[in-house]
Amino acid sequence: MDVPTRSVQDTQAYDVPILPTRYVTHFLRFMEQYGIRPPALLEGTGLDAAELESSEEGMTMNELLILLRHASELSEDERLPFEFGKQLDINAHGLVGAAVLWQNDYFRLVEMIIEYERVCLPIHDLRLTLKDETVQIQLHDIWDLGDLRSFMIRIYMGSIYELSRHICRDMLLEFDTPTNLTAEQWQQAAPEAIIRFNAGAACATLHPAQHAGANLGQELSSFLARHRSRQDLKASDDNSSVTERVRRQILDDPGLSCTLERVAQNLQMTPRSLRRHLQAEDCSFRDLRNEIRCHYADRYLADTRMPLSTIAYKLGFSDQASFTRAYRSWTGRTPGQTRRRI
Repeated sequence: MDVPTRSVQDTQAYDVPILPTRYVTHFLRFMEQYGIRPPALLEGTGLDAAELESSEEGMTMNELLILLRHASELSEDERLPFEFGKQLDINAHGLVGAAVLWQNDYFRLVEMIIEYERVCLPIHDLRLTLKDETVQIQLHDIWDLGDLRSFMIRIYMGSIYELSRHICRDMLLEFDTPTNLTAEQWQQAAPEAIIRFNAGAACATLHPAQHAGANLGQELSSFLARHRSRQDLKASDDNSSVTERVRRQILDDPGLSCTLERVAQNLQMTPRSLRRHLQAEDCSFRDLRNEIRCHYADRYLADTRMPLSTIAYKLGFSDQASFTRAYRSWTGRTPGQTRRRI
């Protein structure tokens, strides 16, 4: 672990704004979904959420360290920073257009994504190595984060995972820190990756699937369909509404892992309590999930050429027949009929 030491100039550098405020406000909104309010996170920074919304100056490293300290102490699940990192996808970085532009060049797209993260999230240096069909991304420390380093590494790894899973199918994420969770618990957070802890270095190793160049267009069209669906169904920022908090959870992932029990756990409730809150707001988890699934299905059918079996899997159905029955009950048509009408 190569942790830099602070000189006098380094100490002064910790008071220079470096982190774009959009990432900070995004983090505050994310943490609020888990009942952790912005004032608790920003205490001691001298900042408030309203100032950050309107500021273009950015956050200093010292302010960020205070924010991360509060977040680390208030977080009950050590996967939370990784889950936030997953929110930093192509759309969050503003790279949708660039992803389309480079969709025929897998390695160029990876290089572009890593270069962008290096510039816009200058907390760790990302060193990219390309060899044959293997991409390796090593995280190297720039700042002395102390015991908060693990928290930040997990944010980076979550973002690398989310960005990479659209363009490869085989990845290994290695953390040079320990974990108190089981392999199964981490598998829930990153089902498309192998995760190892206590490794020699913080590193992501990515392997494109066979014919990655040919598959990349389909993967990106799938991503863009989800992106448009999330825009169409965008939940409000009202954290007093349990329905809106659940909606955000389902929008992020309407697939197999999107169960009442999993969403309740993410919102730090029991399933029974979540059902009761939704009933009080005249809503049900089943109806909310099916509404979002239906909209995603329409987008996948209209905007992609994905096989129906793949759409079924992405929406959490055990097989194509189950998806077809559900879709007919929602719309009165089969998926095939919808696709032929377009």
